[in-house]
Amino acid sequence: MNIFVSVVLSIFTVLFSVFGGWLPVEAPKDIADDFVPVMRFVAASDTHVITLGDTGCRRIMNMMRQAYALSDADTDYNTVDAVLFAGDITDDGTVTAYAAFAATTNVVLREETTRLAVVAKSHDCNTYGKAALDVFSQVTGQETDVHTVINGFHFIGLSTSHEEAQYTAEQVEWLDRELAAAVADAPEQPVFVFHHEHVSNTVFGSYDHEGWGLPVFIEVLEKYPQVVDISGHSHYPSHDPRSIWQDSFTAIGEGGLAYVELSVDGVNSIHPTGSKTVAQALIVEVDAANRVLVKVLDITAGEILCTYLIDNVTDPVKTKYSHETRSAAAKAPVFAEDAALSFKKGVINSTFTVPQATTEEGNDVYLYRLTVLDEAGEELYAKWEFSQHFFAERPDCIDIAFSMPKGAHSAQVVAEDVWGHQSTPLTYVF
Repeated sequence: MNIFVSVVLSIFTVLFSVFGGWLPVEAPKDIADDFVPVMRFVAASDTHVITLGDTGCRRIMNMMRQAYALSDADTDYNTVDAVLFAGDITDDGTVTAYAAFAATTNVVLREETTRLAVVAKSHDCNTYGKAALDVFSQVTGQETDVHTVINGFHFIGLSTSHEEAQYTAEQVEWLDRELAAAVADAPEQPVFVFHHEHVSNTVFGSYDHEGWGLPVFIEVLEKYPQVVDISGHSHYPSHDPRSIWQDSFTAIGEGGLAYVELSVDGVNSIHPTGSKTVAQALIVEVDAANRVLVKVLDITAGEILCTYLIDNVTDPVKTKYSHETRSAAAKAPVFAEDAALSFKKGVINSTFTVPQATTEEGNDVYLYRLTVLDEAGEELYAKWEFSQHFFAERPDCIDIAFSMPKGAHSAQVVAEDVWGHQSTPLTYVF
């Protein structure tokens, strides 16, 4: 097994070093500020690599090239100290997939950049089950649970334990001990914890009705306000304001490189049109004051979509990025004064074209809700359509196709933000 793994990895590394350079890269747009980093790393998840040179491999290459381009352009600090992968690094956990991941990172990472990765039950263990952890270690040379210090900052990662359970009691106890040691060593600094599944009821995608969270770490993490917890699994977009959460600690959802996924009205696993073109990663920086600047990178567009400045890592209770605080402060979306619905009648389906509404900074339009009414104002038909906020570049208008019900008299469309606040409706009389 070891000889086979070594041969496959060697061949893949040589091949990718020859052919990997075909991918064009543009430096991402950045946001100017007075933040001066003393450490920088990239966080990714859900790369879903299958074989050498596939979409997952190419996106890893482009992610790192864009991160290096941003770093090289920074006159204050031009180093990428690490890159971490928060699980589902492969699609099915075969030796070929792990070797392709290792070869890709071997080629694209500079000597300055430490690679960290954890294994997830979700996909990484599909082929070998519990033995997948050993396969991963043989191919990459990395431990599956890790506590390391990079440029003075602590990183703690946990892999899925085995087939029957997500994580063991021993792993939870280990996390508690390692966090205690990290905080004792550097009590004013953030401690970066990474694993695959979100912590339940924290970031977008982790809530009970969304189904992508696990409660296993919550009691430990609540003890350490310095924790900045990074996870993937849901594929929910990182630039959605709900993908960062604060209370006793800080949690961030990493949208993933493979595709975007969403939920509406308690229904999850919704893959909108164009979802496979969406690829996101995080560029995370820390300054001398232990502030953490998180930049959400759209790899497809080569753009920074938004930033989060975490300046309260040691506070025992944090409200800056709490969902309750921001939802209460958010104002509902607004349509332009001259906005109007455009209607086109069809033989089978008719269509409303809706101009995009706007929101204030730190909020976003999530979707549009169409309601068709009878003459008495009773609902005959209802449908929603995404605003396409998951794209770096979204259209000026959204089309909502629907089947015209009998007795339809009028229709209205409201814009709904990520917190559920709704605009004043646009109306149309048939």
